[in-house]
Amino acid sequence: MKIVFLTSGHFPYDDRIYYHMAITLAGSGHNVLIISSKADTIDKDGNISINSFNGQNLSKREKIASFRERLDTFNPDISICSEPLPIIAAKQYRKRAGKKIKIIYDITEWYPAARFLKEYYSMGRWFGFLKLMFLNVYACLSVDAFIFGERYKSRPYRFMFPFTPQILLSYYPDLKYIDPKDPAFSDKILRLSYSGEISIEKGFGSFMRVADGLSALYPNLAIEVKMVAWYVSDKDREECEPLINNAKGNITISFPGKQIFTDFTSRINDTDIFLDLRKADFENNYSLPIKLFYYAALGRPVIISDLKAVRRDAEIEKFGFVVNPKDTGEIIKILTGYFNNPGLYMEHCINARRLSDEKYNWGKVSPEFLSFIESV
Repeated sequence: MKIVFLTSGHFPYDDRIYYHMAITLAGSGHNVLIISSKADTIDKDGNISINSFNGQNLSKREKIASFRERLDTFNPDISICSEPLPIIAAKQYRKRAGKKIKIIYDITEWYPAARFLKEYYSMGRWFGFLKLMFLNVYACLSVDAFIFGERYKSRPYRFMFPFTPQILLSYYPDLKYIDPKDPAFSDKILRLSYSGEISIEKGFGSFMRVADGLSALYPNLAIEVKMVAWYVSDKDREECEPLINNAKGNITISFPGKQIFTDFTSRINDTDIFLDLRKADFENNYSLPIKLFYYAALGRPVIISDLKAVRRDAEIEKFGFVVNPKDTGEIIKILTGYFNNPGLYMEHCINARRLSDEKYNWGKVSPEFLSFIESV
């Protein structure tokens, strides 16, 4: 079959779209095309082609037209869309081509997410929310199947469209992309890493408070922080840079920055303990952090904010702890517990990798994904 991925929110080499779903489909003999409006990219590798464009300065109507032009050239059997706008483009193509192309909606985030509403003034947020919500519902009326990245995010769609075929496809990593190292934990040096967007909302303030607290408690402990991360806005930079500049003396901070997907785990594989202390607001509380499963695959303990989605879909108690991200003292107490009990640390390392091997990996879910796409 000819299968196209359409996305207005992800780059062509997105880890879920390219490195997991597209490679799986291409490996089974399907002809795959990825069309993204995030970057001008033309490429081909075996059965996977990329024909993307930069739609930053295009109107919604112009983006839809650009998607449709590329669909006309490829003539797909199935379109897997990540957002409502590409669904509308696929629907228009289907109508104009007179072909029974199947449209699948791959849902990995809340829609509309809070970040989509930032362009609206405070008094207009509700208008913006309703506008985007109705756009999403309109798009859903055109789809033939759903792929859900998380259970909680599937609930509204399963309620409104109970008879539409659907599958839950979690964000588990393909272990061929994981570059693990044996643990080398000691009470002389603590290696931490912060990955992703640098912002207070994503937990950087809580992360640095923990590092500073440990520094004060253990002045002879060398704390190495690796920032595999980036700023998204000037506001985030203004809020977070002072935390880096004012870090205590025994904290050293390196800044590798954003990495391509295939290099990501090799940059953080010497981390001793992973911290993810994002705010426990509504969206975060009902969202499952993708990084959690990559941390587990590297075989390290994880200390993460107490989120309902994490409790629901990860056996976190076997390889780490859920915490209140504001309770710096409690988090430091947990870290101290690892120093005082190396056996617990190694148990959590072993459990993390075992769960990854047995459950939290792409190889366990990809056959069901492939079967689902072919059945649609």
